[in-house]
Amino acid sequence: MFRVVTYNIRAGVGVDGIMSIRRIGETLATLSPDIVCLQEVAQHTVGGWLPNQPKYLGTRLGMESAFQRLRTIGPGGFGNCIVAKSGTLHCRFHRLPGDGEPRGVLEMLTRIDGQEVVILNAHLSTDEKERVSQSEGVRKIAQQISTPKALCGDFNDITGSQTIANLLDDIALRDCALEAGKSQLPTFGCSGNKRIDYIFADLRFGVKSYDVPITDASDHYPVVVDLDWD
Repeated sequence: MFRVVTYNIRAGVGVDGIMSIRRIGETLATLSPDIVCLQEVAQHTVGGWLPNQPKYLGTRLGMESAFQRLRTIGPGGFGNCIVAKSGTLHCRFHRLPGDGEPRGVLEMLTRIDGQEVVILNAHLSTDEKERVSQSEGVRKIAQQISTPKALCGDFNDITGSQTIANLLDDIALRDCALEAGKSQLPTFGCSGNKRIDYIFADLRFGVKSYDVPITDASDHYPVVVDLDWD
């Protein structure tokens, strides 16, 4: 069994407005993850007290991190990050369509229990038209992967939307919250208690548990799923 977490960390800025990547690291450490997919991660950005959030979180968790820079800010950048206990075998960076804030998918091939697994980490637009188009792009990326996979991220849309319907058109994936009967748990408590953060698991995995711990370390909550080989 292995634990996957997805979490939009808002560059470490909590509900109290204080930036603390240390608080994010402590929150994640209490979850004992094997794989962590993070969105809104800063690296070497001006004004941040910690110059390299991906490196810090990898070191804090005793894991290996990979970073996808989607937006350049001064000497640094902002984007997606995956932290993996078993390390990285291969990474690919995918850009998604849209004229607004740059969005993308970070793809990592890692090994769990001696078997290869692909982890996809995505962050979609807040604009509906762009978001729907981007979800189609994510589905095409996922459908090309034959290795057992998990698709994680902040999809900025709710269950029943066209965005989520597009992602579930990949018949190899299903929504872990629905599988566990916990789709009522919000992941974005600071804005109407919406569920917009998801983990979609390959049918070759069994969903053993699903949880959304409440924390004020970011404006989102982490989504925690335990998976096993079926």
